[in-house]
Amino acid sequence: MRTQLSRLALVVLLAACRPPAASPTAPLGPTEIVIAHTNDLHAHFRPSAAPWLPGSPEIGGFRAIDAWIDALERVHGKDRVLYFDAGDLLTGTPLMEYRVRGSDGGAMLDFLEATGCDAWALGNHELDRGWENTAALVSSSRVPVLSANVRAAGDPGAPGFPGLRPSIILQVEDLRIGVFGLTTEKLEGLASPETMARLDLRSAIESAREQVEILEPDVDLVVALTHNGVEEDRRLAAAVEGIDLIVGGHSHSSLTEPEEVAGTLIVQAGSHARQLGLLRGRLDDGRIKDVSYTLVDLDPIALPGPASPDVIALVDQWSARIDDKYRSPIGEAPVALSRRDQNGETELGRWASDVVRIAAKADVGIYNGGGIRADLPAGVLNLNHLYEVFPFDNEVVVFEARGDEIVGLLIENVMQRNKGWGGILVYSGLQWGWTRRMDVPELVDVRVGGEPLDPSRTYTVATNSYVAEQWAKFLNFEPRNLKGVGTTVRMAAEELVRTGPVLTPTQARGSRIP
Repeated sequence: MRTQLSRLALVVLLAACRPPAASPTAPLGPTEIVIAHTNDLHAHFRPSAAPWLPGSPEIGGFRAIDAWIDALERVHGKDRVLYFDAGDLLTGTPLMEYRVRGSDGGAMLDFLEATGCDAWALGNHELDRGWENTAALVSSSRVPVLSANVRAAGDPGAPGFPGLRPSIILQVEDLRIGVFGLTTEKLEGLASPETMARLDLRSAIESAREQVEILEPDVDLVVALTHNGVEEDRRLAAAVEGIDLIVGGHSHSSLTEPEEVAGTLIVQAGSHARQLGLLRGRLDDGRIKDVSYTLVDLDPIALPGPASPDVIALVDQWSARIDDKYRSPIGEAPVALSRRDQNGETELGRWASDVVRIAAKADVGIYNGGGIRADLPAGVLNLNHLYEVFPFDNEVVVFEARGDEIVGLLIENVMQRNKGWGGILVYSGLQWGWTRRMDVPELVDVRVGGEPLDPSRTYTVATNSYVAEQWAKFLNFEPRNLKGVGTTVRMAAEELVRTGPVLTPTQARGSRIP
């Protein structure tokens, strides 16, 4: 029965992916192609929760991706189906803790290659483990890695990493497809200063114009494989003529149909290998026409056929290795802690700031909401749960700050909260109230450890190493006497979980006073 349902699903998909007048199982026309795409995989290779679906079922993973691509190739021919990924292969699951091909997270290359990926774009999280790790990842990838705007510092003619390419040309029977890559211009605020010192980050728009000028005379279609975010992709499409299709990533956007901006189509397929974008179109006079598109929720029990033996073996092999180490119970949480944006503090944000303050034995703890990547579920907890919450290998660090500097941070938080910006810092060890006077935020009764804050006193402040590295972005002052405490945030969280149940820090640290 499942096989019959799967075949029916394939027929429905193929019907959606071609011009309405054509039979769903008919071969592609002489100038038609199918483009499959993913983005922001974040080391997810097996199903994970899809909160936009009723009951948040676990969907996706490489078995599902491979099953769909194989099914399309069986119908249309392997050479007529292209598969692209728009970057951020790394950081998100314990797969990152295994060194493959000389790089942490290098196992993701095995998955892309086994699934037949044709090219992938360099994302910002590819740089999480430093320049050398990225260099090993890029140079060992058999699938072309693309970025036209990440260059080597001091030598703008050289790529930022050995083996990184600005563009490629793919031959699809008589058709030539030009593909170039772009990486977010915000990379400097996302990668370490040591890594950025070795790179020259060029304008995405200017790099795109150069690539279009190079590619357009020799190809039938120009594709930009970008890790910019959908807002930047819209600006790119409006600013640069000649891009036929932007396959995007970075903003984790689930676009159920292509957006068209100034004649350029924009697509993006969510995140964490839970969705697959499928675009079918006819190439005519250098443009893509008669476009049909489907964004597939990768339901593992409604696949159009089996995955390949190689992909099944990879998923099983890595699942067994990871589960053996990361699925053993370490503690429990009576209730779930959410990271959902509450226009300010969240329960999980408060707990994260508690984790670093306790680990460093500091007066104050600070945590950035963007560094928390999953909710902490209720019930029995294991290391995998903590890894999903804290996927980055950030160290707990401690530094000194005067009371007036802490007040400045709190005022900035209040201002950001009023603007509706969810990326504010969350605090531990602090309690404060605030009000508005003459339309200006004013703090009321700020306390550290229950005692009134002294503006002239020096306090110890704990945070993670990313916030400390990016102090100009988060703190507006350079931390003094900064030092690590010898543990990562994830290890500190594990120690806290093992000491007893995770209690929900429900009381707000900052609240508005009417």
